[in-house]
Amino acid sequence: MKNSGSVGHVQLRNFCVEDLDDLYEWASDEEVTKFMTWEAFRCKEKLREFLVKTVIPHPWFKAICFNGKPIGHVMLKQGTGIHTCRAEIGYAIARKYWSMGFATQAITTAVKLGFKELEGVSRIEALVVTENVISARVLEKTGFSMEGLLRKYALVKGTIRDCLLFSYVI
Repeated sequence: MKNSGSVGHVQLRNFCVEDLDDLYEWASDEEVTKFMTWEAFRCKEKLREFLVKTVIPHPWFKAICFNGKPIGHVMLKQGTGIHTCRAEIGYAIARKYWSMGFATQAITTAVKLGFKELEGVSRIEALVVTENVISARVLEKTGFSMEGLLRKYALVKGTIRDCLLFSYVI
């Protein structure tokens, strides 16, 4: 994987309830969530419920931290059954930290840890809405290969969208 030119290093760690305000910074930002399958959170209480019921118990949903502060998230979801050999990666960074190399660092770290920690995984995939060219570029910088276009593949904010499929294979 290639190194990024950044202003500092990020660390990955598990989320905790005390991260709610930091999480809300990007999870409520419609520009950050523009290409996500989920809507921006408008209420901290609903986000707290999501944090407690989904994020914290998830086996691989990590806070991307800079100087100890969560500035984004990265998650890996391992497939089941015949798909246990692969995992899907998802990520987001608070807008004020865009274009600083933090997403590149976080994805690079998550991929290394994912292959080490997720038993039997030999492929990590990412799906990117075709209009999200910056995310596609981040994946390419971290060593992912674009495998193809999946037409009419995902429902995003009520619209069926085309997606690009990226993979990192060991």
